[in-house]
Amino acid sequence: MDAGVSESSARRALCHPDGKKSCGACCGMYNHRISDEAALMARLVERTRAFRRDASIEDEASLRAFRARWEDPPEVKLLGELASCPFLGLLDGLDPAGRVGCLVHPLQNQGVDGRDCGVYDRFICEDYLCAAHAVLKRPEVELVIAAVPDSYLYGLVITNPRLIRTFFELAATERGAYPTGQELARDEAIAAARHFFELVRDWPYRDTDGIFGAVVPGEGLETTRRAHPAGDRAMEPVDTLLLGLGTRTLNDSELADARGCMQDAVSAFAAALG
Repeated sequence: MDAGVSESSARRALCHPDGKKSCGACCGMYNHRISDEAALMARLVERTRAFRRDASIEDEASLRAFRARWEDPPEVKLLGELASCPFLGLLDGLDPAGRVGCLVHPLQNQGVDGRDCGVYDRFICEDYLCAAHAVLKRPEVELVIAAVPDSYLYGLVITNPRLIRTFFELAATERGAYPTGQELARDEAIAAARHFFELVRDWPYRDTDGIFGAVVPGEGLETTRRAHPAGDRAMEPVDTLLLGLGTRTLNDSELADARGCMQDAVSAFAAALG
């Protein structure tokens, strides 16, 4: 985190960056065996509607009953022992294109705090910061915020800092210099980055368990690194991006197409930096 930037400011900048989108990854938003966008957002719509109907922030018993009814069991999760909070919902009515967030947070409830009824208590919720806060520089964060339009995609991108940084580094290698903050803020660079980040939404070569990118979920909280999509074939620099997109093992034709897609995106971004 940059000197002089408070933890609360950094949290607002990444978790709820612009009043249009937000990140629900640490609440378990993507920790489900069925995690395509349509199914995931439909679950949040259904859960939010049920919360508004059945629960009251003033009634702790109703909150605990809601958790018992809506908390995902281990068998439907990708990581069975990773908490998935049932109080994650939609903050802008029932708009799946809007912000996701905590339905029992005091900022949503005139100062009344119901987070102790969730899978994390209020102190864990207040203190936790994901790796992106420490890894990404402020201009890099600003580009992601500008380039990604909605909560579903934003959470997947901002919590994958290695994918973001690798994309920037490959462009830097191509052009001979790492982009400055001013270059990252160019409209052309934002548009080129948006094209790449959109691949995270529906990458055609993503494995069935590829929602977490290069991390493969196992039993409980166990994770391993994803097998290289090229198998025993020689690696190329863009293959790190393929891993970050959760790519399955590819045949020769698929690998050539996937690598070409990555290289095109890197080259377009490098050119857009000026």
